[in-house]
Amino acid sequence: MKKISGLTIIFLLTICLSCGISQAITLGDNITIWDGMGVANEDNEAEPGCVQSQSWDLEGFFMNGHTLTMVGGYDFVNGVDGVMSGDLFIDIDGDAKYGSNNNNGGYGNSIITNTFGYDYVLDIDFGNKTYDVFKLTAATNTESIYYNINQESNPWRYHSDGIEVAGYQNISFADSYWSNLTGDDVADLSSWKSNDSHYAAAFDLSFLGHTSFTSHFTMECGNDDLMGRGFVAPEPSTILLMCAGLFGLVG
Repeated sequence: MKKISGLTIIFLLTICLSCGISQAITLGDNITIWDGMGVANEDNEAEPGCVQSQSWDLEGFFMNGHTLTMVGGYDFVNGVDGVMSGDLFIDIDGDAKYGSNNNNGGYGNSIITNTFGYDYVLDIDFGNKTYDVFKLTAATNTESIYYNINQESNPWRYHSDGIEVAGYQNISFADSYWSNLTGDDVADLSSWKSNDSHYAAAFDLSFLGHTSFTSHFTMECGNDDLMGRGFVAPEPSTILLMCAGLFGLVG
């Protein structure tokens, strides 16, 4: 067996020890993509013809390992003017129909048998800061956004007939929700005029395994549509196992 040099072990242990848990918000890489409507930069932009302000702005998706964080000037917990947050939809096979969706016409949050190409949903209870994960099927019902002029923002919320993902029910994100953040806290995302208030919520996507994905979030009226494209990295437990083996070598 080849010997591992002392310097190599020290270097690897330094990497492992640097993987400690921080209490501060850690965003990771910005994975936001254009939703095909309005201008290409989603930060400091709401959908065409909609209210343009910080309180309606969905600003970015960020990925750190297996943790997806969404940031907005929009208050995810309390909503704005009675318009509440939707759910987080995930596509893993590349057929999500963002930018050109149809809500069957008319106004209202219609219940429709249509997943718009998404494969999973995090059914989020922002009031209690918990969520359930469901796998979507051809029989799954979702809810469309209220205004048909914002049809590209579909879907808004999960409704029924998905399949529960074992081990990912009633998951708390109370420790990974932040309010009253400044632009400095969220990778210098832009603010509208003097309003520099931002909100962030982080979710565990390790149920997907190691795969690429497209993420989608909007609010009840579809005033802004947030899209992201990223990759789920190995879980920290895998790294910790490697580190434990290195500690054994040191011993």
